[in-house]
Amino acid sequence: MILNIDRGHIHVQLGEKMAAIPGEMLFPENKRLGFVVYLDQIDYWEPKTAKQPISEADIKTIVDGIQAEFKERGHMLEFESA
Repeated sequence: MILNIDRGHIHVQLGEKMAAIPGEMLFPENKRLGFVVYLDQIDYWEPKTAKQPISEADIKTIVDGIQAEFKERGHMLEFESA
């Protein structure tokens, strides 16, 4: 599921599709990785120029997968939407 994490995105793969999930990396006091996912900014599969929207069902699968991987590794994860 998670391919890579950078300061502004969690890069994921679901089947043959990839997406850059927008958010912001945090460095909480416990020195473990933290990340805020901006739910309302999850929109298109990569490359975004193809304008292939991510379905609500796939968004749920992606969010659940990210949440499970963060929990397994003891990292902090938050979600925000407009």
